[in-house]
Amino acid sequence: MAIKNIVIGGFTKEQREKELEKTKTNYEKKGYKFLKFEENGTLKSVAVFQVDEAILKKEKSMQLIVVGIGFLVVAAILYF
Repeated sequence: MAIKNIVIGGFTKEQREKELEKTKTNYEKKGYKFLKFEENGTLKSVAVFQVDEAILKKEKSMQLIVVGIGFLVVAAILYF
């Protein structure tokens, strides 16, 4: 199991707590397990999640596929 830190931004504590709830919901749907929240201020607050490495590999492969398709589109545009 791997640990992943997600930055939670917001100017006030209430905004950060609201953003934390949204983030927790989104990442728990993906299979992440919420561990703790570290309150460090406006753009330094972090939600700590535990995630299986298989999920991380799947997300990384999806990102690489999207980037590859993007390069192909740019190459096609430049070719024509």
